[in-house]
Amino acid sequence: MMNRIKAPMAAFAAMVVLSGCNLLDVDNPNSLVEASIRQEAAANGVANGSLQLVSEAVADLWEGPEVASDNLQWIGSRDAWGSLDEGAVADPNNEFLDSAFPTLGRGVWMAQNAVEILEGHVAENPGVDAFVLDRARAYMFRGLILMVVAESQQDMTFSYKMTDGPAVSTGNATIGSEEFGATPVASMDAVMDLAITSLARAKTDFEALAEDDLALDATALLARAEMSEEIMSARNSAGGALAFADALPYANEVLTAAGAAADYKFNLNYSSASSGCDLCGNISDRKENQFDLSLVTVDASENVDGIALMDPITGTDDLALIDALAQFRGGSHLDAGTSFVPLTVASARLMNLIVAEHELATNGGGAGSGFEAAINALRDIDDSDAGYDFASDGVAANDVAILQHHRRVNTLLQGLRLQDMYRWGLTPTDAGSGPANRWQPGSTAVTAPGTMLPITIIECRANNFLDGNTCANTGG
Repeated sequence: MMNRIKAPMAAFAAMVVLSGCNLLDVDNPNSLVEASIRQEAAANGVANGSLQLVSEAVADLWEGPEVASDNLQWIGSRDAWGSLDEGAVADPNNEFLDSAFPTLGRGVWMAQNAVEILEGHVAENPGVDAFVLDRARAYMFRGLILMVVAESQQDMTFSYKMTDGPAVSTGNATIGSEEFGATPVASMDAVMDLAITSLARAKTDFEALAEDDLALDATALLARAEMSEEIMSARNSAGGALAFADALPYANEVLTAAGAAADYKFNLNYSSASSGCDLCGNISDRKENQFDLSLVTVDASENVDGIALMDPITGTDDLALIDALAQFRGGSHLDAGTSFVPLTVASARLMNLIVAEHELATNGGGAGSGFEAAINALRDIDDSDAGYDFASDGVAANDVAILQHHRRVNTLLQGLRLQDMYRWGLTPTDAGSGPANRWQPGSTAVTAPGTMLPITIIECRANNFLDGNTCANTGG
């Protein structure tokens, strides 16, 4: 039997040798290489791929600061979430911040790569609107992810393929390839400036193409980016209302285009066929985290069974909070929810908040004030009945409290709450049996208010510009 097997095998081996055939040298028609996505036929796919990776990065990145804030609290078994809940926001070894960092890096790289690829297609095909549209979408997604980076990160690296990039804090960081013309980003403010430039470019192109809906999205994102850049400079000030002079025109433009009392939202969408949402799954499926007990009530199984935060005007369940919870649950605010629900990045609600805060900062409150009108325009989205209206008494502390409440319930799970807590000197309270302030006395959130997320250990160990143990800058 052995001889009968050996003979045909020997003949086959001889045939292979004589023909010069390499059995491992095969073409896989399903394999994709970088050159594939640079083809003009892939232009739309490149823009879509950017959106997919950016969406995943946003969901991963936002969960850390949301748990550190009083929007979410840890209820599960993984201690790293508990550390964030207690204010340890700057630990590069935190496993969940660390697992989010590569996703963030992929999202940033793909967003930048899409811009470079599509700029090339437009240059080689002048006057082809399809390429201009995809380029505009690529600029919008790059602007979106860089905005979120600047809002959420204390520091960041922008490596390119196999080439390490220095941390922004060194003043030597750049974004993009040398062939395209790398853009210097010497500070997180510069990262936000590039986000704003990218969004403005997208807005201009969308308007030129008469893509009104996309232009509206880019304008809303511009308003958020300009607002956040102002907040970045005030994260550790514990002050009152801020003037948003640069964001205000964009906010008003969105409100005019969307229409009075319209509940316009720019959402990132998730599904099993496209982008995953770890933030969604960790709340709805794994139950590692839950909405804060100052917002909701829960049953013995940690399922939401009611509203804890009352409306400051009516004293009843807050309607904006119910709307946000219902969106996250994919139905009723009391539903269990799923792992794939939309996350809002910009909205008419946020635009009204920008107008309201700017009015309070520049003109104050009081009866008939612009602040009062803007808050009521916001409240009209949920209930336009006159009995739901807010009447400002002109007392600054009271008006700021109204602003703070409406910011919280109208930006739930939008990556903005921790910054608001810092700038207003707020701390997370535990409405249950725990301590009055979950942030521990020695935590970064307490000792260095304003601190956002770090470059994490997975990047520090891979990047020659960073120490693999301490994450300190080494200079390469």
